[in-house]
Amino acid sequence: MPKSSERPLALHKNEFATPARVYCLAMILALALCFAGLLRYVSLDRLLEALLYPDNTSFGQAYVHFSLLPRIAVALLAGTALGFVGAIFQQLLKNPLAEPSTLGVLSGAQLAITLASLTLASVSAEQRELAGVVGALAAIALVCGVASRSEFAPVTLLLSGMIVSFAAGSASVVMALFHHEYLRSVFIWGSGSLIQNDFSNAAALSLRMLILIPVLLFFVRPLAVAGLDDAGARSLGLSPSKLRLAVLFLATVLSAMVVARIGVVAFIGLAAPHIARMCAARTLPQRLLWGGLLGGALLLLADGIVLTSAGIIGEVPTGTITALVGALSMLLMLRQIPPAVLHGTAESRYQAAAPRTLVLPMSIVLMMAVAGFSLTEHLFSSNIDISVLVGGRWPRVLTSASAGAMLALAGAILQAVARNPMASPEGLGVSGGAGLGIIAALFLGGMSSPIMPLAGGIIGALLALTIIVFVAKRHNFAPGPVLLAGVAVGALVTSVISLVVASGDPRATYILAWTMGPTFRATSIVAIIAAAIAILSLLLSPLFRRWIEILPMGDALALSVGMSPPRARASLLLFSATLTAAATLIVGPLSFIGLMAPHMARMTRPRGPGSLMLTSSAIGALLMMVADWVGRSADFPYEIPAGVLAAFIGCPYFIVLIFRQGTRQR
Repeated sequence: MPKSSERPLALHKNEFATPARVYCLAMILALALCFAGLLRYVSLDRLLEALLYPDNTSFGQAYVHFSLLPRIAVALLAGTALGFVGAIFQQLLKNPLAEPSTLGVLSGAQLAITLASLTLASVSAEQRELAGVVGALAAIALVCGVASRSEFAPVTLLLSGMIVSFAAGSASVVMALFHHEYLRSVFIWGSGSLIQNDFSNAAALSLRMLILIPVLLFFVRPLAVAGLDDAGARSLGLSPSKLRLAVLFLATVLSAMVVARIGVVAFIGLAAPHIARMCAARTLPQRLLWGGLLGGALLLLADGIVLTSAGIIGEVPTGTITALVGALSMLLMLRQIPPAVLHGTAESRYQAAAPRTLVLPMSIVLMMAVAGFSLTEHLFSSNIDISVLVGGRWPRVLTSASAGAMLALAGAILQAVARNPMASPEGLGVSGGAGLGIIAALFLGGMSSPIMPLAGGIIGALLALTIIVFVAKRHNFAPGPVLLAGVAVGALVTSVISLVVASGDPRATYILAWTMGPTFRATSIVAIIAAAIAILSLLLSPLFRRWIEILPMGDALALSVGMSPPRARASLLLFSATLTAAATLIVGPLSFIGLMAPHMARMTRPRGPGSLMLTSSAIGALLMMVADWVGRSADFPYEIPAGVLAAFIGCPYFIVLIFRQGTRQR
């Protein structure tokens, strides 16, 4: 009998790639990069003096001793803690992709610390730690509460964690955007900056690790037993629920304390234990040891890259680098992990029911009523003539409605192609890919014409879909891995956007504001073009009705009626990518309209695919117009961007869907 269920995860036996050798190689590279970074500030003959007995009158020596040296120590300590905790999470939850960032722990702690910084006049390090612990525990409680309904199925757990992480991270960015003068330093810290001013963070992390890591080591043997199934653990006198609660609490507290000191550094806890496992660290003690050591080496290596490249691209947060590399690593791991490991998913089937014939007309009437109200309401502008209000507001209202309709239509098509009602342009990373393509086009000189950003968005959306298809093909396009691949693509795009914003480029502020999905900048030309694209897409949608009706029933039936499934999917994906790119160009990549609107339309039991697409478009337009009006009125005279407000509604909606599907599977 195999000693561990994780045995299939090792790619192959490699005598050279032992954990010790890989660790030494990573440390040598990291130390070499850090050494090169130190030499930017002091000469080689003065380096030892700067490290041990600095001359405080010399900026270079003082900076090396009081900033760079503690920075190296903090990178080693924080990386070790994150790698160790990642191995704990993966063993406890029996999930090779579990770690503090994918479970929402780091983002929950970041959001709580940001709130504390905004509400308190001054926040001490201890208060920041306390706030981080509370936020992290709240996040993991929400994630585990949702995942427990499906008995902690790997896909359900990860989807819950990454949606919670997305929601908390978006909230932190929005607060930083609206309170930039108060939260500028918090925003930089939250991106995972390792810049230090003294040894206080290194000393604090050392003390906390000396207490919490030995306590967690007491659970090594019970955790080894928990790596089996729950029934086997109970037969040995172990309570899986109590063990899970105690270890989750301790590991979450340690993760939150790391966040409180250095901000969000994602994916170290994912990569380090995985590398240890690939290097034949089979047993849990081996994975804990080498996962922690490799975590320290990997974070130091990432920070060394930041230090050596600072003279070229400027100082960027180290957490941005780890998120970028980590998202790529997650895509590769999804490709490598055997399909049997990712069993269980928040999946549901289409269910036939008696149609409701009045839903589509009612949706259109309600959409028109909301549009009329949004155009003419004067709760905060009673002294302005109605004609002036309508003249100033119609471009943003029409733009919002058009973007919502396009996202909803794209979502309905993607759900049919993926055979999963939880698929959406945002959840599959298509909106993020379109956003990245738009940003690339803007940097290549496309700000003067809307054609180049639109083309860039379409290319980016298609590239994201191509990556997802490549990864999901290994799992026969099972809904769970497809959604996880989409989330990983979204995380990759978010890290690239963060890198652009952190680079200091003058266009970064515009890009950050655009990603929030503002509609107040919409002009009459933009509104007319958006409406024309939306109307044209609705007129073309009946051409795809037969494909959308047959594809969810399986390829065998499609072939039996003379349909080519690959050609149909390619055409539908191209159409949905074009719609997503156009909508993303208008309202940014954050909205979850593409998930909510088709699902709400399906709950109304429309008559066939054509009615489903029209009803989805009407509901999507309605939701985006409501988001635009609420964002305009909630904090008047300030505005909350419509795209991010829709995302705040969509994330809880996604969590509720996962919760309900998990309940049905029990």
